[in-house]
Amino acid sequence: MSTILLKELDLEPIIVKIIDKNEGLGWSLEYTKFIETEYRKFLLLCQENKDASIVPPADVDKFWHYHILDTLKYAQDCENLFGYFLHHFPYFGMRGEEDFKNLNKSWEETCVLYEKRFGKPSEYIKENLWKTIARCPNCGRRSPSNVFSLKRPTLASISA
Repeated sequence: MSTILLKELDLEPIIVKIIDKNEGLGWSLEYTKFIETEYRKFLLLCQENKDASIVPPADVDKFWHYHILDTLKYAQDCENLFGYFLHHFPYFGMRGEEDFKNLNKSWEETCVLYEKRFGKPSEYIKENLWKTIARCPNCGRRSPSNVFSLKRPTLASISA
């Protein structure tokens, strides 16, 4: 559960999957490695802020999705890094106005934690990565202290 373990985390299989034009996202190797670095920062924020709702930017979230798809590896990596399974809760922000406000508040808090831990992001990172969560507004994580309610949205809730 240290930064050393995080640095040793083997994300190469996820990178290979993401750069694949048919099975993945078709990203360049250079861009994927850049996002991998930001994903590691996201995981570190999750390690260091266990009770916070850490919300990743869109492309970091996509990288996380691909990591989660390798369920066995993801479960083992979580156990090694956190001592528990780091859940992904894709409904955060979808369950009404208050939930949406909580998502935005969590996003703002994540940005503050990022800057506090890693320093002011470069202009590129600020403008292209940590600027907004607009492309994946509902992705968040559920902390072990159950920050999120497990209530899932229903079709009835969107037609109201």
